[in-house]
Amino acid sequence: MNQNRNVFFQMNLAALGLSALIQAVGAQPFTYQNDDLALGFRKTGNYQENYEVVVDIGQASNYVNSAIGASFAVPHVSSSQLTPDSFTTLSNLSWSVVGFYQGANYSGYPRYTLWVTVPRSSTNVPSAAPTRLTYGAQQTIHTPILSIFAGAAYLSSEIGTSNQDNNATFVREPIDNVHNLSVFMGGTFDNTQGTLEDNWPEGNLEITTPGNFNSGGVVSDLYEVRPSTDAQGNPIVDPHTGTNGLAYYVGYFRLNSNGTMTFTRDIASSQSLPPPPPFLSIRRVGNTSTISFGTTNGGTYTLYYTNAAGLTQPVANWPASVTTITGDGNTNSFTDSSSDPMRIYRVGGH
Repeated sequence: MNQNRNVFFQMNLAALGLSALIQAVGAQPFTYQNDDLALGFRKTGNYQENYEVVVDIGQASNYVNSAIGASFAVPHVSSSQLTPDSFTTLSNLSWSVVGFYQGANYSGYPRYTLWVTVPRSSTNVPSAAPTRLTYGAQQTIHTPILSIFAGAAYLSSEIGTSNQDNNATFVREPIDNVHNLSVFMGGTFDNTQGTLEDNWPEGNLEITTPGNFNSGGVVSDLYEVRPSTDAQGNPIVDPHTGTNGLAYYVGYFRLNSNGTMTFTRDIASSQSLPPPPPFLSIRRVGNTSTISFGTTNGGTYTLYYTNAAGLTQPVANWPASVTTITGDGNTNSFTDSSSDPMRIYRVGGH
């Protein structure tokens, strides 16, 4: 009888524990999903205060797909939530934006696509684009980014009560908790640096406001970082740039001294440069030649041709096809009909 009573008592405890867990999860206001961006605020070192902040500012695709030149207020964060609610002032405040895609191919995003901000050293000078990394490297980097979201959801659940500073998109996190922003954003050896537990190889992702932040603003650039390879090691060409090299520049965030924050969809000056020379392949059937070449997204291509005698002339003096092709990041082709079996071709990109 006593044994049965003990078993019944243990079952009741387990049921009560499960019930409490279900209630805690049910009360959890903060939610997130693939393709969301997390905006994180914290103060470190001698400037550390009692709280940090994580904000879900919506889908990365909302920012990437906005019109070039569009500028809008960053959603789900207000100046009063930052100060006085979370920080005494906006001075010495470090912030960054990160995001990830973890699932199968989605709207053209390969698995472990990342979004990160890179701080500008000067407000009007864009940052250098980071290098895209392999599938395995970006899988590792995505883990602390995921943990920032998951930690915010856990802490939101622990706080329980929903209000301006704890809701579906905004969490004010206590600094003395092992699930807060700093644990996953900071470096293992130097927690004041935003290196995602030292997994991000290109330095600090956070920008910090001046010690006397009473005017102006600070700017950080948003990049979309698709992995350079897939899980099998095959190269992935970025459809925005048509290359396998640097990350794609999306635009920039600006935090103003009055606590307002905006995003501006922009285009990097490097994206306006002429595309690299394409590699050609030629197939001839009868009198028709098909000239195939790789393209850069947005580049314009022209077919030039000559014969052996014309090789002494500049390419600008070669005859050109009246048809041009606009690049889309894929392989495209010109066709040319000529009875001359020695015709020589060149494709120019501009």
